[in-house]
Amino acid sequence: MNTREQHVLPSTLAPMPPADRDDSVPSRHRGRSAGGSSHTRSSDKARTRRALLDAALELLADRSLDNVGIREVTRTAGVTPAAFYRHFDRMDDLGVVLVDEAFATLRQLMRDARDDVVAADDIAQRSVGVLVRHIHDHRPHYRFLVREQYSALPEVRTRIRTEIRLFSTELATDLARLPIVNGWPVRDLVMLADLIVDLMVRTAQRILEAVEETPEREPILIEDTVRQLRYLTLAATVWQPRRT
Repeated sequence: MNTREQHVLPSTLAPMPPADRDDSVPSRHRGRSAGGSSHTRSSDKARTRRALLDAALELLADRSLDNVGIREVTRTAGVTPAAFYRHFDRMDDLGVVLVDEAFATLRQLMRDARDDVVAADDIAQRSVGVLVRHIHDHRPHYRFLVREQYSALPEVRTRIRTEIRLFSTELATDLARLPIVNGWPVRDLVMLADLIVDLMVRTAQRILEAVEETPEREPILIEDTVRQLRYLTLAATVWQPRRT
């Protein structure tokens, strides 16, 4: 069978669980009364979903998403294959959720870092610091994002690109508050934001590699990134946007 399993209706993957047992809950969470509250059932469902996502991240440590099968994920999570389909239709859907998880937290942290900042240099320092801390705290997610930005799965690849574009749009909005660029046309603001975000994406990949392979290089990479952001800032002070 292909390493990437085909979509099969849950009923064909495994016998239906007995009425008094919910195989959607990892085995370590079973043993609760069948008459549990709706809150308990909701909590069990959330735990199963989390177990599936964590299992996928574990398997994705050294593989791409298209080389991970549904049965592998459910086996690692400790649930039946049928349980997978109560949360996701296919592996692509699980991948999109992992992308959303990684970017949602980072996007909020970056917003917080830029709040009440009036100097571009402050934004550079804070943004790089936030990115590096987030990489350290969420290394499995970043391994996944770095590898899947060129994913063989179109939905996952597209979602990553969409999130990166959203970063640029939000950054352009915040840059417009800075005195040196607040009179720029939208096109030029977006151009500057794209340059900054492209640099941060490359930095994320380099920092991740340093963290896992050459930790002694991390401070150098951080310093270089801040300097490059300052170069962009300096260029912005002398840029004369074309008015059309």
